Amino acid sequence: MKATKFHHDYPYRLRIQHPEYGEIRLERKGRFLRIDPVEPPAEDEVVVLSSSAPHRARGTVEALQAGRRLTIVASAPVLEWLKGLGNPIVGGFDGHVFPATVDGVTIDAMPYTAPVTARPLSSFLRASVAGARAGGALKRMAEQVRYPTTEPHVIEVKLEDGGRMVSLDLALHKGTDPAWLDRAAARFGGAEWLLVGIPWGEGEGVVRHVARFGATRVLLTELLNAERREMGLPTELVTPWRDKLVEAGVEAHVFATQASYRFE
Repeated sequence: MKATKFHHDYPYRLRIQHPEYGEIRLERKGRFLRIDPVEPPAEDEVVVLSSSAPHRARGTVEALQAGRRLTIVASAPVLEWLKGLGNPIVGGFDGHVFPATVDGVTIDAMPYTAPVTARPLSSFLRASVAGARAGGALKRMAEQVRYPTTEPHVIEVKLEDGGRMVSLDLALHKGTDPAWLDRAAARFGGAEWLLVGIPWGEGEGVVRHVARFGATRVLLTELLNAERREMGLPTELVTPWRDKLVEAGVEAHVFATQASYRFE
């Protein structure tokens, strides 16, 4: 069995990467964390799943199909779904339900309602996951695996030193329920890093709500453009919304696909 890598000599306090689609990768001293990994995660990484949507769970399913044993943190319905897949799943996993503490890192979550403009993407990708990335393995997976609909979740990661990263995903939009917003701001406010996706056409709602969270810095994360391009749908830049936040006195940065931020 391959030894687990704990990266005790990792030189940075935290490095946040956004490989593609909805994946967020956190590198730190200890095991690396991958939220919604697109590519199959390794056995020495901690996997966090925000939902069972194909573009969020497919990398994890592929790893299990390949026989890897994973550490997975997710909601109870997602873990039950993974347990029930059976054949062709030949790997196994050490499952933890939110909230959970793994290797000194506490991972919590809160379900949210996605805007209408984002919901068709999940349906499309569920029907055409084999076309999202070329390759026979994905085609076989699409034929063999049924992806259920589960609530998407906001994800919070609390490091051993108390630093908190919150990924709001696509929870902010003009139709965000005010009562949900009150609960979320009280629960996740004051994070050191706040990752926020902007659903298509919902920039004004995002800008209006972000300040409620009082984050040290906001990373406007490009979460939907890749899926929308595959569907032939229009896309939009997040830069203008970053500029509006900066004008309002919020420290905000564009977190594009393939980008990373390092904190020492």
